Amino acid sequence: MSKRLLLFVGIFDLLALLILNPHIDRFSGGYLAISTVLAIIQAVVSQRFATSEEIQRLFYAKDIDPSWDKWVALLGVSELAVFFEYSHWRPVPQLLLPGLQAIGLLLCFSGTVWLLWVDSYLVREFPSHHRRALPMTTGPYRYVRHPRYAGLLATRLGLPLVFGSIIGWVLAVAWFVLIRRRANLEERYLESKFGRIYSDYARHAVGIP
Repeated sequence: MSKRLLLFVGIFDLLALLILNPHIDRFSGGYLAISTVLAIIQAVVSQRFATSEEIQRLFYAKDIDPSWDKWVALLGVSELAVFFEYSHWRPVPQLLLPGLQAIGLLLCFSGTVWLLWVDSYLVREFPSHHRRALPMTTGPYRYVRHPRYAGLLATRLGLPLVFGSIIGWVLAVAWFVLIRRRANLEERYLESKFGRIYSDYARHAVGIP
């Protein structure tokens, strides 16, 4: 999975550079740099779990939501349309404000740093924790029930802000729907597995709204 992901990232970045040229600036270039770092983090995490098919299936919840990977790939490829809009179209130039672009970059950067912490924690704790009859409630899970999805959502909300993009906002809504659906599926699974223990934890930790 990690090798395919890195190949996808390489091809995606090449196409993005070709589409954005000659409109690569500090905002578009910064976004590409941050998104590339995020993809590399995900590839490293995938590689760390590649030695055990059982752990990988549990970690990525493949039995709970087998369509997740396909939708993520589809939405990821669709971001190329945002770059085209930024370079060649710009139907609503009023959305393209440096202040909003800076906020978008900050969201992308903050989400990536958050995901780095979350994934570092999971790489260290998940292989031994998944067999326990208790949900994860320490580290980032002390504050957020689905910290990986929260970080991913932050980066996806940053996209339309950075590029002042109507298409980007449509994709951001699609990402939110996809992530919320995924979170609901996982919460139903965790409630069925851990019962009241998870219900009590969920009342104190923030979820995806």
